[in-house]
Amino acid sequence: MGAVENVKEIAEMIGKFHDIELNRRILKLEEEVIDLTRDKRRADDKVEELQRLLKFSKELMLRDGFYWVEGDPTGFCTGCWDAKRLAIHVQRLPHPVDGCRYQCPHCQNRYAMRSAGI
Repeated sequence: MGAVENVKEIAEMIGKFHDIELNRRILKLEEEVIDLTRDKRRADDKVEELQRLLKFSKELMLRDGFYWVEGDPTGFCTGCWDAKRLAIHVQRLPHPVDGCRYQCPHCQNRYAMRSAGI
């Protein structure tokens, strides 16, 4: 049985005594427990997010001006990753001369390469 359920059960038991002040305090306690439960869930979610980010960052390799993950055929924008830890795939732009131009759809940073790895 969780903390919220315990507080509700105690509130029901105390409700039988018809003590208004005690009931108010139990309701306040119940709200606080709910707030703490919500805060814990947010903290757990943040820890999960940071663990995923750490794992992903260990998989990244810098090559040909982009970050790469093994098995992914498209590179990630170095500007977005270095500044904000955003893994944004760059997009190839058609170019009449060399065909090796890329742009990040998020930050709009453009990359020109002589030998494209993408």
